[in-house]
Amino acid sequence: MKTKLVNNLLLKILSVLAAILLWLIVVNIDDAVTSKQIRNVKVSMLNTNVLTEQGQMCRVEDGTDVVDLTVYARRSVLDKLKASDFSATADLKKDLRYDSMVKIDVAYTGSQKSTDIQKIELSRTNVLVKIEESVTEQFKVNVRTNGEASDGLTIGSKIPEQTLIEVTGPISVVNRIKKVEVEVEATGITGTSVRTGKLELLDADNNPIDGTYLDYYGKDSDFEVTLTVLKTKLVGISFDISTAAPEGYALSAISYKPETVTIAGEKSQISPIYNLSIPPEALNPDRETGTVKQTVDISQYLDDGIIIPKEEEREIVVTMDILPLLTETYPIGPDQIEYLNMPEGLELDISEMSALDVPVSALESALAGLTADQISVSVDLSGYSRSGTYAVPATVTVPENYQVPDDLEITLKLVRDKEET
Repeated sequence: MKTKLVNNLLLKILSVLAAILLWLIVVNIDDAVTSKQIRNVKVSMLNTNVLTEQGQMCRVEDGTDVVDLTVYARRSVLDKLKASDFSATADLKKDLRYDSMVKIDVAYTGSQKSTDIQKIELSRTNVLVKIEESVTEQFKVNVRTNGEASDGLTIGSKIPEQTLIEVTGPISVVNRIKKVEVEVEATGITGTSVRTGKLELLDADNNPIDGTYLDYYGKDSDFEVTLTVLKTKLVGISFDISTAAPEGYALSAISYKPETVTIAGEKSQISPIYNLSIPPEALNPDRETGTVKQTVDISQYLDDGIIIPKEEEREIVVTMDILPLLTETYPIGPDQIEYLNMPEGLELDISEMSALDVPVSALESALAGLTADQISVSVDLSGYSRSGTYAVPATVTVPENYQVPDDLEITLKLVRDKEET
């Protein structure tokens, strides 16, 4: 038996060695060192408080805080690797360069031996940053509702949980903020209700602003808004046109759209209202003439607590024709004048009295239909107790839409009553 074992010993040893070598070759071919790409590993910024303490902030240039890795290891190791096995960091305190770059460090943090990773290559070596002054600004919170309340009701007050919020961040980002809004759902609301929404920061073009580097209340949580409802009512509109035309002119025609508007308020407040009366100062403040088109915001003339829910109904488009006045003179004889409060013991001597010329101004179409019979003149003699000749103010009454001077006078003579003499 011993003889058989030692027979061809050298050949047997060589066979074993050849088998081991062949196994090693097969293993290395099947589990060779190769590479694998792991994409989009997020880089964490470290020690940002270093800048905060100096009143500064670091803003990362878009896309530079993400890195792709090329990992070299045996195939059996690579097959088990994933992005979460790697930690990428950029330390502002240790690795800030030229005030614009921070070196990226990558470490393997997975469950396998770190020595199994032979090499890691990075698609980029630095995070690009912009260091800016940190500022804090206050902004009013605007509430926008989506949907309608129940029939016969409209949204009244919209009270956000905070009317102002402070936003802290890089000056270049904060300066872009022009408006802060929150949108809440209002469909079907019938009473007071608290609704929630997300705050949105908007620029001058109403585009959303990325809040990554901003700090403000409500950034990562729902923002509450308290909504109340009001009763609605359809009412008419009327304008006081008494001062619409400048001196020497008159309003020939007026039209406006819309002619009705929906108002909203407490039931007790809007129930007595059937017509909105707009005061005279609303029309033609620039004293224009000819065909005048004007937009009047009637919401400013409403009582407190009453609103016009639809924005498009708040402004009324008014068209006016304002034409020059023509003047025609009408002689009124002494016997056509009414003499009031004749003094006792005196009488009027009309033998030498002249007719009172009354200039009447109106639009041409109106003047054509006026007659002297429609003009009444009276004088008040209560302040005269002696005979003599006096210039007495005359009171002239004409139909509506006609104008007469208010300083007309008539010269008359008072004499002693013949019977008394």
